Amino acid sequence: MINWISDFNYDFAIATIPIQIILLVFYGVRRNLPVGQSFCFWLVMVANLVMTSADIISCEMNEIWTEFPLWVMYAINHAYFLGFIVRGWALFAYTAETSHFLKNNSLYKVIASIPAMVAIFLIFSTPWTSAIYTIAADGYHNCSLYGIIYFDTYFYIILSILIVLFKWKTLSPRVKGGLLSFNLLLLFGIIIRKQFYHMLVTSYFSILSILIIFLTTENPDLYRDSRTKLLNKEALDMIGFDYWERNISYSLLVMIVHNYETSKSVYGISQVNESLKRMADWVMKNYPGYNCFYTRNGTFIILMKGQLPAEPEAIMKNWKEKYEAFQNSCDTPVTMKISAMMLPAYLANNNDLTMGDLARYSRINAYSENRRGNYVFSDAMIEGVKKQKSLEKAVKDAIATNRFEVYFQPIYSVKEGIIEGAEALARLNDPSLGFISPLDFISIAEKNGDIIEIGRQIFEKVCIFLENTDTKKLGIKYINVNLSPIQCMSHSLSEELSDIAKKHGLSMNMFDFEITESLIEDYEMIQMQIAGLRSMGAELSLDDFGTGASNLTSLMNLPIHVVKIDLTFTRSFFAGKAEFLPDLIKLFQRSNMAIVVEGIETEEMKNKMAELGCDYEQGYYFSKPLPPEEFIEYMKNQLQQ
Repeated sequence: MINWISDFNYDFAIATIPIQIILLVFYGVRRNLPVGQSFCFWLVMVANLVMTSADIISCEMNEIWTEFPLWVMYAINHAYFLGFIVRGWALFAYTAETSHFLKNNSLYKVIASIPAMVAIFLIFSTPWTSAIYTIAADGYHNCSLYGIIYFDTYFYIILSILIVLFKWKTLSPRVKGGLLSFNLLLLFGIIIRKQFYHMLVTSYFSILSILIIFLTTENPDLYRDSRTKLLNKEALDMIGFDYWERNISYSLLVMIVHNYETSKSVYGISQVNESLKRMADWVMKNYPGYNCFYTRNGTFIILMKGQLPAEPEAIMKNWKEKYEAFQNSCDTPVTMKISAMMLPAYLANNNDLTMGDLARYSRINAYSENRRGNYVFSDAMIEGVKKQKSLEKAVKDAIATNRFEVYFQPIYSVKEGIIEGAEALARLNDPSLGFISPLDFISIAEKNGDIIEIGRQIFEKVCIFLENTDTKKLGIKYINVNLSPIQCMSHSLSEELSDIAKKHGLSMNMFDFEITESLIEDYEMIQMQIAGLRSMGAELSLDDFGTGASNLTSLMNLPIHVVKIDLTFTRSFFAGKAEFLPDLIKLFQRSNMAIVVEGIETEEMKNKMAELGCDYEQGYYFSKPLPPEEFIEYMKNQLQQ
């Protein structure tokens, strides 16, 4: 039992010291992110430990001040006050860094630092001015400007809370929850400290705040891939954003295992993971001193800060030699087929693209670029990334504002000699980019998952059109609606579509849903979707036959009664390159399948495909896709003819 000299209660303060030391050691040993918020957190922990230790020591020494030199008394009290001020400012700086507030605005940063700088100046001047405290003949006394210590604390806590509230919508739930809770906790702790002066509880509330920060945003394990122990995608995004905001020069070397999915299927996930670990070890060994990332799906990234040590072409040549030697020395059964791209600093730093954008583009295009002999980014590739990003933004904006349009392309019945239905097609006209090709926006939406919401919006608009149109009078018997592969992975698809149709008073037998052949890899899923939709009264067609690589026998066994031959087959046949098409049509006929042929552009094509036995025809010979109003007029004209 320690017999303390002063009347202060140190229990809370002493209990925090071992925790602070453990956190400091752990955080120092584990490699944390090289970003501003990590530095601020490190400063918070150091300042808090100094403040806690100096607080206890100074309280005791102030009781027996005559036994120490005056400069020692001032030094230990200065340590406490400086630790107190620096800790408060560092917590504010951490909040600002994490929420990306005041970035790239030096003036505001200086203004926000003025209270702390004034307090530090007053602390250092205290031996001569007695501004904050004094050590007189009768001992330690607080002086007239002592209150500025608490003013600074309140100022920075309140400012931090306002920043969190201002940036609330842009922060993730984990981050904003952590920032708001630790600032409110600090505010409560300062109030308690003022009410119970002789209890040193400030350090206790500070360590609770530090623990909240550590658990929500600063635990190094949050930014590590569990398999490879390399930094993960979230770390890449954070570092990339930090570099971009601070205008720090960097280069990227992106490596992609382009046979990743195939390897998982052939060798199993455990063997693939073992190969990924070996690859990660090779990356760390050959590129020491650089930040190395594994962003999942077989993608490794090396971040090279500053200027490159050699020309990009020389670096990539060296990379190929090293990787070939590594592959030859491996005894693992899994062969990692790697594509790679180098993004040099002179291209990375001269645009507004983020590190994540550039890495993602590299991942998608590295294989095709390597096959052309390209291993280094070019200006044309940078423009490709910018176009990709602008298209992604256009898709997001269109979804948010429900701006996707539905067009209708007529489908001609050979037997009846009239237009009987139409295919509903999504179209996007962006205010800035103009008309965007469906090939572009559908590809983007399928990659990021937005295709599900686009499909829902388009189907809803088709239903609205049918609800407000006399389809019987126009001779419209059905509408074909496309389903994306991602939509078909939803177990509730049939219920969702049926609910939308019911909302607009429509029966599902008005719809023929087209499923792309490329989807027919998961036969169990497609069987389930077909059964669900047909039980609702809808029909299903196999769309774009010939574009996938499905087994023909398996396709014939599916309960699908309509098949749509892709326009590439039609064009190839009339170009003399697909002479097997008549035989394929006969095969479908023998299987009692109705046949729709796309790509009819001339009367010759129309007559020939009818002669071969196609039941329905679609193409520009009849009409291009039309907006709803023009489609209604088109159908009225067809009735008059």
